[in-house]
Amino acid sequence: MQELIRIVGVIVIVHVAVLAGVLLVIRRLLLSDTMKAVEKVNAVEAEVRKKEEGIRQEIEQHEKDFARKKAEAEESLQRQKEQSEKELGQVRDRITAEAKKEGEKIIEQSRRNEESFRQQIAQDMEEKAVQYGSQMFGMVFSENITQELNKHFVGELLDAIEEIDAGSITVDGNEAEFTSSHPLFPEQRQRMEKLLLEKFGVNIKVAEKVQKELLAGLVFKLGSLEIDGSLLNRFQEAAAEVKKSAGV
Repeated sequence: MQELIRIVGVIVIVHVAVLAGVLLVIRRLLLSDTMKAVEKVNAVEAEVRKKEEGIRQEIEQHEKDFARKKAEAEESLQRQKEQSEKELGQVRDRITAEAKKEGEKIIEQSRRNEESFRQQIAQDMEEKAVQYGSQMFGMVFSENITQELNKHFVGELLDAIEEIDAGSITVDGNEAEFTSSHPLFPEQRQRMEKLLLEKFGVNIKVAEKVQKELLAGLVFKLGSLEIDGSLLNRFQEAAAEVKKSAGV
């Protein structure tokens, strides 16, 4: 009985030892699998962290590139803006200068036109004054008076020709033209022909054209020489002097 109990005890001990061994083996197997699983998990986590770090660095690099390109774009835009403003200022200054120059030209042209218009008016007034004076002369003085006045004017002209120093005057050509307000007296015509021969060496017959508008006196042309001894010319000279004295 005791032997049986001893045997049973041994069997139990053996079983316990075997069970302990089995448990130890199982524990070791589970521990090994767990460690491998942990290592795999750690490897996966490391890989994930590595990829995360790569993505983070890539994002940071993209952000840096974006910031750099943004700064470059803003700087380029600022330069273009400054250049545009500079060019716009130059265009504005050029347009202003051209407009000013054109305005000055228009003002100067207006002044010239005004001066020309004023001179034209003054000339028209002078011509009208001479014309009205001539008309009044014809209305006031009779034919006999104008005839005598003409004789006096022609005499003055002949006296002036007689006093001319022929050596100081060069006459180109020998064609003569005579215009008088009244027909010349024979003695006046003869004296004129004699003076032309003596002073200028021209032997011609005086044949005057009568032009009443001269009022009195004689106008003659000998080549390039022209002498106006008419009363109309006196009126014109007087009108010019009056205008000059008036500062017109």
